[in-house]
Amino acid sequence: MTVTLLNQAPDVSSLKPRHIQKDTALLISPPLAGHQGPIFGELYVCEDQFYFYSESAQSGIAVEYPDIIIHAISRQDGQPNIYCQLDSGLFFPNQQLPEDEQEREETVTELRLIPRDGGALEGIYMAMNECASLHPDEEFMAEQDAYEDDNEFYADPSDEAELNEMQQAALRHLESVFEPPTMNGHREEDSMFEDAEEAEGENQNNHH
Repeated sequence: MTVTLLNQAPDVSSLKPRHIQKDTALLISPPLAGHQGPIFGELYVCEDQFYFYSESAQSGIAVEYPDIIIHAISRQDGQPNIYCQLDSGLFFPNQQLPEDEQEREETVTELRLIPRDGGALEGIYMAMNECASLHPDEEFMAEQDAYEDDNEFYADPSDEAELNEMQQAALRHLESVFEPPTMNGHREEDSMFEDAEEAEGENQNNHH
């Protein structure tokens, strides 16, 4: 399995799209080189993998569904988004990773897809569910079958006392990601897009 960078928009006519969402921001952590903030473009949830491409940045990504170990609707910090966590050790070629080897081993790639239209989240999530079901993780399914056939005792993920320190930290992180929405009276994603449009307008004026 691999995650790839795009230098041109995908040809969706042959990719069987289940959902296309324009005006979407992408945040990648750790960030790509040259992209500390959000990248604005279009999301394509297709049957084989999902794609994101930004015409303004002339860049994008493609990710296969088995490489996504978690995807969910998150409302962290009052900013509704589709949160995705990639399998351990999967990084894009130009991600800015920690230099410390131990920190690097503990680092996971996280994606946040933030549509301008917050009402689109459910449609995106359902489309990703449908497409992911077309590509079951065969290695994971084999491991599950092995666990069911084995009589050994395994830790219950719901019992934090049985998890090691790293697993507990990961659990706390995920709990923070999926915290309830914050009612602060304004939509932060609107502000994000407005800032981007202002910056783009200034760039165009500078070229005239």
